[in-house]
Amino acid sequence: MQFKKEDENYIYELISKNIKKYRKLKGWTQEKLANEINYSLSFIRGIESNYHQTFSLGAIWRIAIVLGIDFSKLCEDDINTCEPKYIKYKCNNCDYTTEIPTDVIKLLKDANKICTHIENSNITFNCSKCDGSILPYNE
Repeated sequence: MQFKKEDENYIYELISKNIKKYRKLKGWTQEKLANEINYSLSFIRGIESNYHQTFSLGAIWRIAIVLGIDFSKLCEDDINTCEPKYIKYKCNNCDYTTEIPTDVIKLLKDANKICTHIENSNITFNCSKCDGSILPYNE
């Protein structure tokens, strides 16, 4: 469900999306977040669901603290709230890890399509340490 900015429920939806974004960027499950703030898993699921759930400022304050972010980040109105800014890559030979900005990856994919005239072409990256292939991974 999406609310218009004029609707008071809009702030709940906005904070909900931002909590989910920062939780995922930290690599945490809903259960991990619930344990860290000492709240129930159903409470976290309710906040992140598509249905309206109210919550206290105190609960949101605790979430911001355990996520290691400023409280104001949970109130930011960013169109790309669920999209990570970086993608983690790991070398298949030496386990070297790096983060590549998603904007750079999109730009390279677009350039590759234009240059090679091949639809759905894949971009590959080589490790700067051992020249092996680095591939996206989740921790």
